[in-house]
Amino acid sequence: MKRLPFLLWLIVIIGVTAFPLGAMPEVEVFGMDKLFHFFLFSVLILLLFFGFGKKSWKFLFLFIFFAAIDELCQYYVPGRFVSIYDLIFNLSGVGIAYWVLA
Repeated sequence: MKRLPFLLWLIVIIGVTAFPLGAMPEVEVFGMDKLFHFFLFSVLILLLFFGFGKKSWKFLFLFIFFAAIDELCQYYVPGRFVSIYDLIFNLSGVGIAYWVLA
């Protein structure tokens, strides 16, 4: 049961990034999009640690891969595009959260 929040958050990330851009409200605040990317992936790592209790480098590399694949998949979503800056903030959320919790 303690792993459920992690799994639900993973589904939220996939769901949010799979929606066509026109289906979501547009955010006009500069940098808010990047902070949202950072937030999504740092919370994912937080929930991973609390749900699974694993502090292994294997998980770090797995979620670096997931963050990259998630961004690359946006190429196929109408109205979205792949952004190196979004990827940087995805990876920053993973890396910083992992560093703080490890």
